[in-house]
Amino acid sequence: MNFNNVLKNKYLYYVAVALMVINVLGYVSLGSIECVLVLGGAAYLANQFTDNRTVDIFIGLFVSNILFGCGRLREGLENATDAVERTAATLTEEGKTEGDADKVHTGVAVQQAAKKCGAECKKKKAAAAREQGLLN
Repeated sequence: MNFNNVLKNKYLYYVAVALMVINVLGYVSLGSIECVLVLGGAAYLANQFTDNRTVDIFIGLFVSNILFGCGRLREGLENATDAVERTAATLTEEGKTEGDADKVHTGVAVQQAAKKCGAECKKKKAAAAREQGLLN
């Protein structure tokens, strides 16, 4: 089968349009208008160089989702203090069972630091959210 015929297939075009609509609805629900603009701009630019609308849509989707990221990248440290506290608790328990005072001392110190940091981070996040009008 010829690759050009595959790209001109109307069912593949319908799939591309459905993916584009789903992406646009997702971007709008997230309030990420810049992603909608990147998708539209990339598809428009691709349209200037190709005559195949399916390819244009797929290029727009690729640029907006893969190259631009469109808000999908998260910090990843949302619950980091919880993980640190669990690890410190494990370290403390290991120290107690092994009779290693250094492990116990280190585990307790890390737990206290994580609790302090967690409380401060929550206060800062709440203040930032209130500033942005997300909380009452």
